[in-house]
Amino acid sequence: MSSAAALLLRPTSATTHPLLHQSSPKSYFLRLHPSRRRLPVPRLSLTPTTASNSSPPPPSPSAPSPAPAAPPSLFSNWSPPRAIWRGLSALLLAGQVFHRVLTGRVHRRNLLAQLRRVGPGSAGVALLTAAFVGMAFTIQFVREFTRLGLHRSVGGVLALALARELSPVVTAVVAAGRVGSAFAAELGTMQVSEQTDTLRVLGTHPVDYLVVPRVLACVLALPVLTLISFVLGLASSAFLADSVFGISVSIILESARRALRPWDLISSLLKSQVFGAIIAVVSCAWGVTTHGGAKGVEM
Repeated sequence: MSSAAALLLRPTSATTHPLLHQSSPKSYFLRLHPSRRRLPVPRLSLTPTTASNSSPPPPSPSAPSPAPAAPPSLFSNWSPPRAIWRGLSALLLAGQVFHRVLTGRVHRRNLLAQLRRVGPGSAGVALLTAAFVGMAFTIQFVREFTRLGLHRSVGGVLALALARELSPVVTAVVAAGRVGSAFAAELGTMQVSEQTDTLRVLGTHPVDYLVVPRVLACVLALPVLTLISFVLGLASSAFLADSVFGISVSIILESARRALRPWDLISSLLKSQVFGAIIAVVSCAWGVTTHGGAKGVEM
């Protein structure tokens, strides 16, 4: 027991133990071995790593792969011109009006109001224009026909020109400028202010209430205006020929009676009906396809 304790308490030399260093013969100090003095310490960097050093995270096996983008089609960014789709809308509106007229879906009170607007409202401008057009043609025809000795044929030529072409065209131009523009502006304002949507909410179709009466009013009123314009144009021509060129009114009227045929007047009335339908349908189509506020109404 004593020999074991003596062995444990016996001092060891510096050469025998690497952690002890002898500074004096009897004093011993604890010292680290040179190979164990510096331990590796990890360094923390506060600067973010660049994208080149960082590798992207591996894709998750559960995430679906993105679908490839479809190539753009040929007409993806193309829109038809405004005049084209408005023309198509006019054709569609004409078909709707024709179907509603055949089925009798006509608002009669609104039709009477539009007849007063198209007929008596446009009569003054149409008759004044027809009178001046007849006098202008009389001046041109009488000069040339008198030079050729055909003054007795002036009335027939004027009557045929007025009946076949001039009266329907002049009346249609006046109606398009006065009535057609009014229809387009009125329906365009109602479309922009959403009054047509209000009619749908109330259970009334806008075509029945707004478009059909206007189209029928133009179809019925323009033949009457054309016939009155023909009569006034021929009367103004006879008056000018008698007062300026000395050709009697009876000669003008007799020549017109011999030249005119019933089909000439009938074709004139049919032309005016076709012109009235075209004017009303196109004007209403331009109105109901209006968008963009007051600027769209102007266009």
